[in-house]
Amino acid sequence: MNLEEQYGQLKERLNELYLTQLLDGVEAGDFNNIESIPETYTYRHLNALLYFIEGGMKHGEQYYEKIYNLVLAHGKAKIKEKIRNQEKIKIAFLVASAAQWPAEKVYWLMQENENIDCYIVVCSYRDRDPKDARYVFEKTYDFFVKKGYNVKKAYDFDNDQTVTWEQNGGTPDVIVHISPWYGSFVEEYQIENMPLKCLNCYIPYGIYVSDNLTGDFASKYIYNKPFVNLLWRVYADSIINLHGYQLYGLLKGKNARYSGYCKMDYFFEKKEFHEKELRKLWKIPEHKKLQEMKRVLIAPHHSVLDDMVVSYSTFHQNLYFLLYLAEKYKEEISFIYKPHPNLRHKSVQAGIFRDIDGYDAYVSKWDDLPNAKSVDEDDYLQLFASSDGMIMDSASFIAEYMYTNKPLLFLTKDTQAFNRLGKIAVENHYQAEGNDYYSIEKFLLDVILQGNDSRKAMRQQIFEEHLDYTHHNHCLAGEYIYNDMITELEI
Repeated sequence: MNLEEQYGQLKERLNELYLTQLLDGVEAGDFNNIESIPETYTYRHLNALLYFIEGGMKHGEQYYEKIYNLVLAHGKAKIKEKIRNQEKIKIAFLVASAAQWPAEKVYWLMQENENIDCYIVVCSYRDRDPKDARYVFEKTYDFFVKKGYNVKKAYDFDNDQTVTWEQNGGTPDVIVHISPWYGSFVEEYQIENMPLKCLNCYIPYGIYVSDNLTGDFASKYIYNKPFVNLLWRVYADSIINLHGYQLYGLLKGKNARYSGYCKMDYFFEKKEFHEKELRKLWKIPEHKKLQEMKRVLIAPHHSVLDDMVVSYSTFHQNLYFLLYLAEKYKEEISFIYKPHPNLRHKSVQAGIFRDIDGYDAYVSKWDDLPNAKSVDEDDYLQLFASSDGMIMDSASFIAEYMYTNKPLLFLTKDTQAFNRLGKIAVENHYQAEGNDYYSIEKFLLDVILQGNDSRKAMRQQIFEEHLDYTHHNHCLAGEYIYNDMITELEI
């Protein structure tokens, strides 16, 4: 028996144990009084039930929904009890990467509410190279500190140990998750290990546009992912993705709300950049006037490994050609290299670079140019708003960049696949194969430098039909999420 088979058997035995505990507890009356469900039960018990439903448990979906409703009622009852006792409601945002942070508006609205104790908890990635994990963690922590957030750490790298919830002020009443990939975090901060009195929300860090070539990734691993079925609320970025939860989710979307994509609230407020600010954001040679330099983002995806279910990256085909273009057009274009946060360690795993130092040396080549620089763990919205165009092979950005209505060149390969929203978005961008150097350069010459943006009107139409959530909700996404949470919880 190989290790994978041993792990599978162990997982099944553990799920059997937790399911038995849950069923015995229901039989014993532990769930009869929603205000006093024993704290020995965690979301791992619900996850075990989901595991056996997937295996064909008879009447499992109806049984799960009954337990799920009791758990939500329990969490809400605990919050109401704290409100009666004039205690503040603790709401924690779990974040592992500053580049993923989507909930600025929600956070600051909560900070203004005297009944809420709201804070950021920076988690560390435990499934990657320790050096890279610490690099991401420290840059993310510093990002929130500099912006004035109330921020705590989930891990102590100096002593190589978890900072517990108790050390961070106790178990929160509500956790706002930013990433569904909670298995990458230390165990104590994974949703499965939280007590049932804690309610869980999800504000996705990107717009869902991905699928795999067989067309079942989105239906199984996005809309019906076990994580989603444990949540009190999931805030959908688009009506198309709301319908995905309703069509494929075990809960049929009962916990999903169409808020719009909270991160994009930024673009519904008028932005003006002064010359000093632009020169700080972008590297523009001192001898060049601002209007003489166009500004282009280079944004490669992280999916460079051969065995990845969703595969977009063309990085191995063009990493040096794009660098060559940056040098060639140093008098006409300022470039920012803005990779997906995971590319740093994935490119080493894929053998594109020998080690992290090799990748960092490549990034330094961008920084050494007079008209280019790199940005990784940081807010990219200002870069979007102040750019003139983008070249990329990422996923979520094909929808996010629509909010700027600026030209984007999407680099293609035959392993890329999209859900319905992704197909609509990518078809209205410019496209070139990842190794079609002629077409890549032509985009810079024709669309960026000459301004021949023939797809502008089409992009605007797609935006209005599928992405303008303010037209549908008559408010910003952050306002919708905040109002929904405090209304439902009666805070």
